[in-house]
Amino acid sequence: MPYFHLVKKILGVGTALVDVICQVDDDVISKLELSKGSMTLIEESQIQKIRSSFSTPLMTSGGSVCNTVHELNFGSHEASFYGKVNDDEYGNAFIKDLQKANILFQGIMKKNELPTGCCNILVSPDGERTMATHIGIGSQLNPEEINEEILKDIDHIYMESYLWDHDLTKKTLRKFGDMAKNKNIETSLSLSDPFCVDRHRDELKDFIAKNVDLVFCNFDEAKMFCQCETMADVGLFFKAFGKKVVMTSGAEGAFYFFNEEVNHQSVEKVENVLDTTGAGDNFAAGFLDFYLSGKTIDEALKNGNTRAVEVIQQLGPRVKRS
Repeated sequence: MPYFHLVKKILGVGTALVDVICQVDDDVISKLELSKGSMTLIEESQIQKIRSSFSTPLMTSGGSVCNTVHELNFGSHEASFYGKVNDDEYGNAFIKDLQKANILFQGIMKKNELPTGCCNILVSPDGERTMATHIGIGSQLNPEEINEEILKDIDHIYMESYLWDHDLTKKTLRKFGDMAKNKNIETSLSLSDPFCVDRHRDELKDFIAKNVDLVFCNFDEAKMFCQCETMADVGLFFKAFGKKVVMTSGAEGAFYFFNEEVNHQSVEKVENVLDTTGAGDNFAAGFLDFYLSGKTIDEALKNGNTRAVEVIQQLGPRVKRS
C-alpha cells in the first residue's frame, strides 16, 4: 500500500546571512584569534581582515535556519523563510538565491546603514568549521514588523537560538512563540551553538518551557544546556525535561528523548569529511521532513543522518544536486 501524507507548510525564522566559505589551515584560525569549531560575533571592521586570508571562497545565501529551509524544500513539504536583509548587493543576492530554490521570502528588506549580515566560514583540514559572523541588519529583526498574516496556513515554525544574542531579535522570537501558541502551531528550536547556550541558558530554558515543542541540539550544546558532562547524565536530564529533544552526536549518530522514550540511530562512518558546515542544519531538515510526514521517530532520525552524511562530504552548507 502506498504511503500518503499531507503537505505541511513550515516557516523558518532566523538570521539572514550570506555565507562566505573558504578552506584554511589551522594556523590562520589561530592568527585571527577565533575559537575553532564555534561561532564568534564580529564587527563590520573585522570582515576585511578575515577575508584577506581567503582564496577563491564559495558564496551562498545562508544562516542556520535558511540552510534547513533550503533542504526542506527538496523534501515532502513547503518551507518559507522569515529574516531581515538590507536592500544592498548581498541582500538582493540572498533573496534571488531563495527564489531560485522556490523558497518564499516572508521577511523584511529595508534600506539601512547596517549591511546584510554575513558569515565567514573557515574550514579546517579536518573538516571542522569556524564561523565569524557579522549580523548586520539581522540584529534589527523587529517584533513590531510581524503580523498574523505571516502565519496563515503555517503548520510548523522552526527557529534558532542565535536570535537570543540581540534584544530586538529575542523579542521577535518570543512574539513568534506566543503567536504560535495562540494558534496551536507546533514549534521547534535549534540550540545553535554551545557558547550561545552558555550566554542565555536560563532564558532559553524558560522560552522552551513556554513556547517550544521540539528541541534540536548536538552533544556539545546539550552538555552546556544540561550542565552535564556524560551521555548518561544528558540522557537522564532530557528524559525528565518534558520536551521532545533530538540530539546529534557526531559518529555516535542521533538520539531522540521524550519522557521515558529514547530512540537511537547509528550513522555510517564517513572517511572523507570535507566540511561539517551545515551538518546540523541538514540533519534537522531530514528529521523534520519525515517527522511532519507522520513517519516513525527511527525513520526520521535515519533521514536526518542521511542528509548530514551527504553534506559533510562536500564544501558548503547545501547538499549539491545535479
